[in-house]
Amino acid sequence: APAAARELRVERFDAQITVDNDGSIEATETIRVRFVGSWQGLYRTIPVEYRTPQGLNFTLLLDVLAVTDGGGAPLTYELGRDRHYRKLKVFLPDAVDAARTIVVRYQVANALRFFEDHDELYWNVTGDQWDVPIEAASARITLPPGVTGLRATPFTGVFGSRAQDADLEV
Repeated sequence: APAAARELRVERFDAQITVDNDGSIEATETIRVRFVGSWQGLYRTIPVEYRTPQGLNFTLLLDVLAVTDGGGAPLTYELGRDRHYRKLKVFLPDAVDAARTIVVRYQVANALRFFEDHDELYWNVTGDQWDVPIEAASARITLPPGVTGLRATPFTGVFGSRAQDADLEV
């Protein structure tokens, strides 16, 4: 097919994030992708280094546990590093004029930040490196029992955006 006939879009990006008592998280991302034309797979780029204007700099220790299709069959992938990101190259057989589901499961050992007056999970659910549209995204975060004083603020849009175009339920 000519290059103009190729298109890729993320129909759904759903993240399930479980926070453990030790400050680690386990994330499961279910990504439904629509391929038009012939494709070899998909890149998933996850930010792992953060630098804030307040001088808070931290690096997340990310360990990929599994990459599967929607039915649980393992997918071949390569894991690399690109600037302040971990980059997964996921190979998808028969990604030709079809919708495919990719499930990425990983653990982050130091996801929570601990401060004197509060603890914080600052999480970029979809990442900021998609060059294709994401039609719908959701995140469900499960905290350990007994957590109190919870506050949550969602941010949406491109990198640096302060938009809060999201529904949030605590």
